[in-house]
Amino acid sequence: MSSRFSLPLFGWLVLVWLMLWASPKPVVLVSAPLVALGVLLLFPLPTRRLPTLRPVRLLRLVGFVLVDLVTSAVRNSREVLQYGGDVRAAVVAVPVLSDTDHVIATAANLVTLTPDKFVLQVDRRGGVYYVYSLGVRTPEQVNRAHDQVLDLQVRAVRALGPPDEARDVRERAGRVYRRGAVSPEKPPEEAS
Repeated sequence: MSSRFSLPLFGWLVLVWLMLWASPKPVVLVSAPLVALGVLLLFPLPTRRLPTLRPVRLLRLVGFVLVDLVTSAVRNSREVLQYGGDVRAAVVAVPVLSDTDHVIATAANLVTLTPDKFVLQVDRRGGVYYVYSLGVRTPEQVNRAHDQVLDLQVRAVRALGPPDEARDVRERAGRVYRRGAVSPEKPPEEAS
């Protein structure tokens, strides 16, 4: 059999077949493994590599997200208390720094987790996140929202991305930061 054959998936398919028919008849019991085997051989799943995990960088990512949760909640609260029903928002286009699906999805989910931002769309072809950001009234606040999403992406790629992406993500981010204080030589994250 193929190296793509998965015993757990085979068992799951057998179980699904048995549940679909909900019958202990011999024909159902015999056909279940045959159907499961046929599905696995005719429609093989691509082999999947597990993501590269870097525990220290993953902990730093979690810490960054927790701090971002608190600070964005405070910013949101201040915005609502100060402006009431006149809270402003903007959709900010932010370049995607990874080409790996699980890193792109993780970064988008982490951005959406914060109270003041939400990823509306990920344009894979154009390499852009479209992020809805609350409390945006000035160009400086637009730039801050843009760079916060970049900061989070840098940490996500460094924690979960493939080695080649993790190695040069700071340089790629440095080319698209909007604030003047950040450069490829002075990254937003630790120097490790």
